[in-house]
Amino acid sequence: MRDKKISSFEKIGYLKSIPKNADINDFETISVTTKNGESVVLYRDKKERKEIDETTNFKESWEVFNSLL
Repeated sequence: MRDKKISSFEKIGYLKSIPKNADINDFETISVTTKNGESVVLYRDKKERKEIDETTNFKESWEVFNSLL
């Protein structure tokens, strides 16, 4: 189960360790606690982070809604 949880974070860009010669300040961190109480820290590059624009999702949903009327 633990690997499954971590792999879902890895799909959105989190890494288990920081690459060599990388600056820690360029990464954001997230601490995940597993069911057995073990804490795992994951890292994601701030530059590669994608912003999610919810208005796009709403527009697509609205178009689908109108097409079904």
